[in-house]
Order: sequence, then C-alpha cells, then structure tokens
Amino acid sequence: MIIKNLTIENFRSYYGENSIDIGNGLTLIIGANGDGKTTLFEAVEWLFDTVGSLPKADNKYVSKKKISELMDSESAYVKVSMTYVNDGSERLIQKSFRFTKSLSGEISTSNFAYDLYIQNGVEKDVESGASAIRQFDRDFAPSIRKYCLFKGEQNLNIFNNDDAMSYLVETFSQIRDFDPYLSFMESAKAWAEKATDNAIKADRKNSSEAQRLRNLITGEERQIGELETELQNKKNEAVNFQTLLEEIEKNKEASSLLVDTNSRLESLKTSKEQAQKELNENYTFRLLDDMWILMGYEPIAEEYRDLVGRLDKEQRKQQSKYDQEIGAKKIVAQINRDLSHGHVPLAINIPDENTMREMLDEEFCKICGRPAPKGSEPYLFMKKRLETYLASLENEEEKEVEVEPLFKNAFIKELYDRYSVLHNNMKFLNRLNGFIDNAIRDNLKKHETIDRLSSNIEMEEEKKKQILAQTDGLSEDELVSAYNNISEWWKARSDAERRSDFLQAQVKKHSDLLEGYRSEFSKISEDSSAAMYSRTSQAIRRILDSFVSAKKKNKRDFLDQLEEVTNEYLELLNKGDFRGYVQIVEKPNSSAEIILIDTDGSRIYNANTALKTTMYMSLLFAVAKLTTVKHENDYPLIFDAPTSSFTAAKESDFFGVIAGINKQTIIVTKSFLVEDADGNSTLDRLRLSEIDAKKYRIEKAKPFDEKDLSTIRTYVEQI
Repeated sequence: MIIKNLTIENFRSYYGENSIDIGNGLTLIIGANGDGKTTLFEAVEWLFDTVGSLPKADNKYVSKKKISELMDSESAYVKVSMTYVNDGSERLIQKSFRFTKSLSGEISTSNFAYDLYIQNGVEKDVESGASAIRQFDRDFAPSIRKYCLFKGEQNLNIFNNDDAMSYLVETFSQIRDFDPYLSFMESAKAWAEKATDNAIKADRKNSSEAQRLRNLITGEERQIGELETELQNKKNEAVNFQTLLEEIEKNKEASSLLVDTNSRLESLKTSKEQAQKELNENYTFRLLDDMWILMGYEPIAEEYRDLVGRLDKEQRKQQSKYDQEIGAKKIVAQINRDLSHGHVPLAINIPDENTMREMLDEEFCKICGRPAPKGSEPYLFMKKRLETYLASLENEEEKEVEVEPLFKNAFIKELYDRYSVLHNNMKFLNRLNGFIDNAIRDNLKKHETIDRLSSNIEMEEEKKKQILAQTDGLSEDELVSAYNNISEWWKARSDAERRSDFLQAQVKKHSDLLEGYRSEFSKISEDSSAAMYSRTSQAIRRILDSFVSAKKKNKRDFLDQLEEVTNEYLELLNKGDFRGYVQIVEKPNSSAEIILIDTDGSRIYNANTALKTTMYMSLLFAVAKLTTVKHENDYPLIFDAPTSSFTAAKESDFFGVIAGINKQTIIVTKSFLVEDADGNSTLDRLRLSEIDAKKYRIEKAKPFDEKDLSTIRTYVEQI
C-alpha cells in the first residue's frame, strides 16, 4: 500500500480543508511545538482506528475556529481522508461526521460515516460502514498497522509488546512447517517403543525387569512433561503479570468491548446452531421415504407394482439355481469326508506318539542311540516332527461347509409393502405438491436466517480481531482476565515466581532419574532379541529430538535474519557514530527484547536516547522489509517526532539516510527549524536542500489569541 494524499478538514486546529501529497520515499512535515504536528498524527490514527461500533464521533475533534463561524443551527463536517494505491487500484478511505451548533451554542454530532471509494475505470465503487472497514482491513491489516504508526521516541520499541515476536515468527518464518514432522516422529517413537517392549516380553528372562523399567521411564517422561508445561506457564506468568498490571489501565475500554463482543458472538452462534439443526434438506431420502417421487403420478404406482413383480420372479429363479448348486457342493463334500482315512500315521522310520514323547522327556534318541540334550539340534528336530504330527490330527476333522445365503435381506417384501402403502394412500400422494412446496419454503427461510446470523457472526469476529489488534499486544485471555480478575493478579505474580523455582529443581531431579532408567533399559535390551528394536527406538528418539532442536533453530535463524537486517539499517542510520551491535534475546514467555552489545560481547546498558531510537527504528525497517518480502505488498512507516533527542548534525545525516532507503516514510518533526532575531521559527533551508524528500511546513496562522482556541488555525504549505 502506497499513500498518495492525506486530507484533513475541520479536525481540531486544521480549519477548513488541508491537503498533503505524500511522496513514494521520504515525506517531511515540519512544524514547531504547538503548530499541529501531533494533531496531524492523531488525525491519521483516528482514520486508521476501525475498532468499536459505528457511529462514533467526538466533540474533541471539532475545530473551535469553525464552530465560532457557524450560525445558529448551521452545520459543518469533520473529515479525514487518505488516497492510497493498493494492488494497482487507487482508493480513498474517509472518516467523517457532521457537527451542528444549536441556538444555545452547544455542539451536537451526527451522521458519522466511514466510507471507502474504489476507482473502477471512470466510476467509483463505494463501500460504507462495516463493509468499508473490512475492505480497508484487507488492504492494510490491523496486525500490520501496529507496525506502521509511532508517536514519539518512547513508543518505537515494538518488543514492549509481548506478542510481537510470536506474531513475527509465526507469520514470516517456516516454524509451522515442522509441526507435521514432529507429530509423525512422536507417533513413530511410540510405535518403536511398543515394538521394543513386545520383543522384550518374548524373552522371559528379561521381560519382568524390562516392564518395570518401561513403566518407570513412561512415568518419568509424563512427570517431566507435566512439570515443564507448568514451569513454562509459571515463567510466562511471572514475566507477564507486572507488564499487564501496568498496561491494563490503558485497555479498560477494549476489555469491555471484547466482553460484550464475546457475549454477542456466543448468542449468535447458539442461534445459528439451532437454525441448522432445524433444517431438513434430505430431499434425496424424502423422495423415497416420504414418497415424494410419486407426486401426482398415479400410473407410476401401477408400473412400480409390475416392476416389483418382475424382480420377485427373477429373485425366485436365481434362488432356485443357487440352491441346486449348493446341494451339489454339499454332496461332494460328504463323499470326500467318507473317503478320508482316520489318523495321519507317522513316517515309517519314526516311532509312535508315546515313544516320541518319551525320547523328548529322556533327552535321548532311541532311533540312532545318541543323547539329545534339551535345546540341542537333535532335540529340536524330534520336537518339530512330533508337533507336525499333532497338527495333522487337529486338522483332520473338517468343518461343515457354511453356506452364505444368496439374498440376505427381504427387500422384495419391503417393496411389496411399499406398494400397499402407496395404493392405500393415493389421495395423499396427489396432494404432495403442496407439502413439498411448504418444506422447501421452510428450508429457504431457515437458510436466510442462517445467512443473516453468519453475516452478523463475521462482523463480530472482525470487531474482535480489530480490538485484539489495537490493544498494545494484550491477548484475548488477558483482556478478559483484566475485566474479571485484576484483583487476583498481584498475588498470582509472586506465586508464579516461587512455583517456578520449585518446578525447575523438580525437572532436573526427574531428568536425572529418566536418563538412569533409559540406560538400564538399553543394557537389558542389548542382551536380548530386542536389540534391533531398541536401537531403532533410540534412533527415532534422537531424530525426534533433532526435529525439536531444528524447530527451535528455525525460530532462532529467523531472529538472526531479523538481527542481520536490523544491524544493516543500524549501520546506515548511525554512519560515523558508535552503534554497537543489535541482538534479539528470547525471554521465557516467548516474548523478546532488543538489546545493544559491545564488541567484547557485553551488554550496553547506558546507550543514549538517540542510539536507542535508531536501534528501534532499524528494527521497524527490518520488519517492514521482511513483511514486504512475505506478502509482496509494502506499507508506509509514519513517525511523530522520532528524533527529538538528536543533534542537528545527527538529524541531517539521519534524514539523508532515510531519504535514500527505498521505503515510503512519513516523519512529522520540528527538525530544520531555527529561531530568527525576533524569536520566530524559520526553516533552515540550507540543511533542507540536502535532503531528497517531499517537504511541508505546518504553522499557526497569525495573528491568534494565545488564550482562545477559536482563533487557532493550522495551515499546510509545501516547501
């Protein structure tokens, strides 16, 4: 998305219509303190704010000067609009409302509107209200907008938001690609361990001890998993609670909006579910079950009867033939049984069964006259021959041939019964047309209800996303908790810290026990027929551990890439100055912190404000670059007074670098102003001439009364 123009009308000090054309690169909007820089930035924030229910207007946005000029009962408009290009299409988003001055001088607001105009050839398509919000959110997602607008230096650090790193990693890295492989390897690990266990069980010598160790290993793994899950939760609580307690006061309105939205969503979803249950659109079944297929066609019933008769005749014919074939098979089977010989005799050179058992018990072959110790090859040979003989005896008795019926179900009878029903209810069938029309109309009405409920649910879901996207990174659970449970958070934070220390010690204790049990289990399996299974199980576990490590490494690689790009921008923005090296440090609660490192690896705690500012801005440019690569769609960065701590020389170098970066950047600043002999602010045109950018000056029109807001008017002039 590229911004082409910003227009502000009657928004606080911006009396009348004020238009600013925005360049594709750097655009500088320069003004002294009190001239309207922050007001301009807040006008853009107000335009971008799509959270809350329409209409939404506020007297605080109305120009006092415009109010002073209105006659009794006369009206005017507050408007903020932005022209932008997205995917090759030019669009204009506009937020506005009307204000009216009463006979008593009071101001009332009405006609709040949020409109999006899309250029379509020579015509413009218009979206309004919720539809306009949805389209604008698609063009410029709220999740991206939070990386766009920054007021002052103190708000530049996006990692003050605990959800920022999770969002960046999930959106721009390949970490999600690991989940299917991890799931498969978890299953493979379970299969391999089960196969190992089964193999060991077959070895009676070690099965008892192996089962004991497997139970211990499983118990320890489960215990460690539960401990680590609880430990991570407690660490997250300990890290987050203090920040939440400080931030929650700024999100009271969002918490209330979220609770109300969730309540409406629950009600709408319940209503939709009920409407879906009441739908009866099994028209295919009803064609037969409710006899719709015979609607108005009495002759078809007679034809139906004839068809069933032919089917019945054909079935009886096939059954007769089948019975004859089965009878023949039974006769052949009986003859075979009569011809069978009694028992299968042993081979001529083998004694009878009793002698064979006697030789096995005595461990001596009476045929060859040699010893046959138990487990030896002669012993196993005799045992095998005896087993073969006994098996032949077991198979001697042949089972009666089981015959499958040709027709398992009495469908012909059912069809005859259906004909009887049809014949007795012909008058009813002739009235089916009205019944079917009523059934279809009823379903259509239910569909209309479901579609309306679905649309309302979608709108509420969008509101919910907007609320969550613009609440300083607080999650839904955190906002709801803030609404209901804030009094418990102080105690929960200290409890979480104490519990984390205890759980850490428990994880170490059980991990040591687990390794010991695994070592013992491995030794047992290596001495048994389960050795191959055991080695396979160990290999799979190592592969699984590798995937887990690879997922962590992928996340770290992404952060390293973000670090690398951030440091490239940091070098540009601090050319000729000390800058150190940026590192992005993961915290226990999956959030992150951006810090500066010296060449000796030590952390720089006393970095000056200007260096911190360039560090945070470098991160923002890096995020924007990765976002552009991922989504193939750029977005602007808009800053209000980001360089107030810079020296004049530093500012000149800084803006020169920004102008050379291929990135749309809008900076509202008081830079490039100097005082003349009369104490008035004037532009330093020599310094400005060195910056390749679109440049505007905003200034209060003179004269004005310093004590009367109705005399204040900010005007915009291109330099």
